[in-house]
Amino acid sequence: MSRNLHLTLAFMLALLSFVSCSAPANTDSETQAEPTENGETAPADTTSGFADRLNIDDGIGSYDFSGAVFNIVLSTEQMSDPYFTDAENGEVINDAVYRRTINIEERFNVSFEHHDTGGDWNEVSEAVRISVLAGDKAYDLAVAHTYIGLTGLMSNGSLYDWNKLPVVDMTKPWWNSSAKEKLQIGDVLLTACSDYIYQRPMVIFFNKQMIADSNLENPYELVKSGAWTWDKLTSHARAVTSDLNGDGVFDESDQYGYSHTVGWQSVTVVHSMGLSLTEFDENGYPRFAPLASEKMQTVVEKFYDLLYNGNQTLHVPWEPWMGAKAGITPLFGQGQVLYLHSNTEILPDMRDITIEFGLLPLPKFDEAQNSYYVMSDTQVLIIPVSIDSPEMVGVISEALAVESYKHVVPAVYEVTYENKRLRDSESYEMFNIIRSGLVYEFSWTYGEGGPMVYILPTLMSQKSTNLASFYAQNVKAAEKQLERVIDKVLEHYS
Repeated sequence: MSRNLHLTLAFMLALLSFVSCSAPANTDSETQAEPTENGETAPADTTSGFADRLNIDDGIGSYDFSGAVFNIVLSTEQMSDPYFTDAENGEVINDAVYRRTINIEERFNVSFEHHDTGGDWNEVSEAVRISVLAGDKAYDLAVAHTYIGLTGLMSNGSLYDWNKLPVVDMTKPWWNSSAKEKLQIGDVLLTACSDYIYQRPMVIFFNKQMIADSNLENPYELVKSGAWTWDKLTSHARAVTSDLNGDGVFDESDQYGYSHTVGWQSVTVVHSMGLSLTEFDENGYPRFAPLASEKMQTVVEKFYDLLYNGNQTLHVPWEPWMGAKAGITPLFGQGQVLYLHSNTEILPDMRDITIEFGLLPLPKFDEAQNSYYVMSDTQVLIIPVSIDSPEMVGVISEALAVESYKHVVPAVYEVTYENKRLRDSESYEMFNIIRSGLVYEFSWTYGEGGPMVYILPTLMSQKSTNLASFYAQNVKAAEKQLERVIDKVLEHYS
């Protein structure tokens, strides 16, 4: 049975976080999936196929770990779905997580112990750092947030190389092979992503009634035809924007086409338009992409046009957005915003919204772009270098991924779609499109690059389109820092 060191776990109903890490993702933002013969983006397969998962051969084999304890460190502070639970309670996701635990414990003769650090995510990386430094071998696996604390662990040689772990097979569907490709340094992989991880991708929510009342094209059809672009979103946003009370001042009494908070939420706009912040050289080492390009300049200008040329954008300040799930700005729930740009973490808080809303991927750069993309920005799996048994860590990590693939992912599907969390069948098709376009960004995941990672949100917060100047001022320092990290990793793992 699972033994939890932190007994208070508050969690809400499921959200679209089951856009799991194993989602197939195109890993080349410039070389993308082929369109159909008529030039349209092929609709996603809406068949779940979950029943077939139960009988799949996981290839792990037979192991007996003689009652050993498998220690996982994580933070439940910002989680909406549970990673662990002590008992079944009739809730679909809770019971699937419990079943995962019991299946693994009974099959491999282990027990789980979960160490909940709480806090704002850097506590997990810090707990790993302290444990490795002390040599106490306190943890076998950690669920760490991207961007926070990983660089120090890499540079100090505090993480175990996933590529040297036995049993783990990242060609299996419960692992994300794209994450492996995009997060390696040469042949060293210090983070991984499986179906054990929950995701909360950036998406666009939309007001269905406002679309109908304004006689605008159906966004679902735009997505499926490949015509859902940032230009199209901007034109829709302008079409519905209105000074409702006629006082000449745009405030909370009026109607907007788009709502957004400029900050980390804006980083993946770059990826949605088919670009990446980093690329890899012939040795498999990451480097910053040549972002002072004509296309990147166009990306900056497109987004600036949406945010500032006109009154169509409702700017939600950073603190309110973080403070009360205000990613759902009340104006959206009141029917005064057409498109809400936020992540799927807010879905549980949208239960009481009375308007009919739908879900869309982030738009494309233009219709010639073959696919829709969004950057994964939440969690990764890391292993302390001090683990006692690589074999046990490999077996249990693989088992957690497999059991999540079999039980937890279908459970979240049931809660989210069969119980109509998203209120229409088209949203599931959109989910599959979002899922297929999940990409990983080296500089974001490891928190490297400083201002270069935030190149778009920084320019937008400064209300500037001067990409060339920003790039020239920041790229050299960012490249040197990235080189130092690579050198440190090679020093410890070569």
